Amino acid sequence: MNPTSELIAWGDESGSNQNADPGAYILGAVIARPDIVASARAQMRALLLPGEQKLHWYSSSPKRRTTMAAAVGALDISGIVVVRVGLVSERAERRRRKCLERFIGLLTLMSCERIIMESRGAKDDQRDRQMLDSMRAAKTLLRPIVLDHEPGSVDPMLWAADVLCGATVSARLGESRWLTQIEQGVEVVMVDVRAP
Repeated sequence: MNPTSELIAWGDESGSNQNADPGAYILGAVIARPDIVASARAQMRALLLPGEQKLHWYSSSPKRRTTMAAAVGALDISGIVVVRVGLVSERAERRRRKCLERFIGLLTLMSCERIIMESRGAKDDQRDRQMLDSMRAAKTLLRPIVLDHEPGSVDPMLWAADVLCGATVSARLGESRWLTQIEQGVEVVMVDVRAP
């Protein structure tokens, strides 16, 4: 995908397995030009099973995960994943805030004009917007960016981000086959802040 000044990112989060992968927090985004979004949404909707409102990695069988990863890998998109590994004692909200700070900064470097994150509820969404406001006030952003939130069932592009996050977690736990299906065009950024 050729970078343009009109890119949109759809983002999701995932905690890893805190026993096998302690302190890890993951934010992933799929990034697309506006002209391919309708087609990408249709391809993601085609994966729904009867009665499903949205795709969800963690409730899917290994066979279905393979189908989902292949579908995301076939989309004309790029992606970014930020994996932040902090101290196990960190509060979950600090873990997200620090990961989100790096995530947003990288998306602006990639010329994204808008980020649509899966909503976690009004209070948590407001915390995300406050984080962005703080970054604006500190003048740490390369360019302006808009942050919106949508329920996961509303936009199939959020399902693609969920698949990207889920495949990343699986790879961190030793099952890399799904991330391999979608990793072309995906940048994974590691941030390890644990004390030595």
